[in-house]
Amino acid sequence: MNRLPFDCPVCQRPMDAIPVTVETSKRGTVSIQRCTGCGLHVTYPRLDDPQGEYKAMTAERWQAKYGDIDRGERLHDRDQNYREETALLRQYVPAGRVLDVGCNAGWLLGYLKNAGGWQVEGVEPSAVLAEIARGRLNVPIHTGYLADLKEDAAYDALLATDVIEHIAPEDAPAFIDDIRRLLRPGGYFFAKTPNATFTAAKSRLVRTMPGTVRRRVVRAEDVWNAKEHTIHWDAPNLARAFRERGFDIERVMVPLPVETYGTPLPGRLARRGIYATTRLLGEARAFGIAQDILLIARRQL
Repeated sequence: MNRLPFDCPVCQRPMDAIPVTVETSKRGTVSIQRCTGCGLHVTYPRLDDPQGEYKAMTAERWQAKYGDIDRGERLHDRDQNYREETALLRQYVPAGRVLDVGCNAGWLLGYLKNAGGWQVEGVEPSAVLAEIARGRLNVPIHTGYLADLKEDAAYDALLATDVIEHIAPEDAPAFIDDIRRLLRPGGYFFAKTPNATFTAAKSRLVRTMPGTVRRRVVRAEDVWNAKEHTIHWDAPNLARAFRERGFDIERVMVPLPVETYGTPLPGRLARRGIYATTRLLGEARAFGIAQDILLIARRQL
């Protein structure tokens, strides 16, 4: 057992943790550890700058990687996710002022803008990506972090798609508090993130594989994507973290799977099969196998 140098963002106690696995990538070696109190998984030790790849993005690199999507030549891998989130936002917040947290180049914002009915804005720490989003959408994009926004109780909804897993455990309570501060009373927060329960099961399976097999099916021993993800949420702990900081939990659901078009067909079919199985099981029993989870929380009045 290890005592990590920060409190658990869920238990809110000194974090005593059990090492789960070690992962390697081209950027270095990291460890996954599990809190003995609540079971939350975190990356520690972690890379000195887990988000360095985003900070190093240039306009030229972005164009080479995403230009075909921007030109409409193919759909974004998260096209159906963005459509689903747009429909969910319409269901809970039919109109109002909406902020996309960690908006990247404005992919989700584009769907929201095209749907109409909301005043949409984004906040993005990468100056390069923020500028690309402004140029693509001509909507307000704040360059910086959530804590940099000082307009309290300003938004009817905040969304964070594949963002909260990038927040360091020691920063997570303040991040949630900033979400609450920026939302109007009764406002909604939507967060999609990988499901640590599924990832942990996949990690255990991978460790049983012979090395020759593992090297063929696992990229750089990076099952947890821990080179970037610093906290790994499961459904109960994600709901608990928000509930204990002034939110009512409206729903935790299984979102549509990401359609990674570069993935071989068997992998894509497996994603669809897992999702179809979760629908058969129903949400109450689906979180053991769901690849992702989506939280809908409401700021208490």
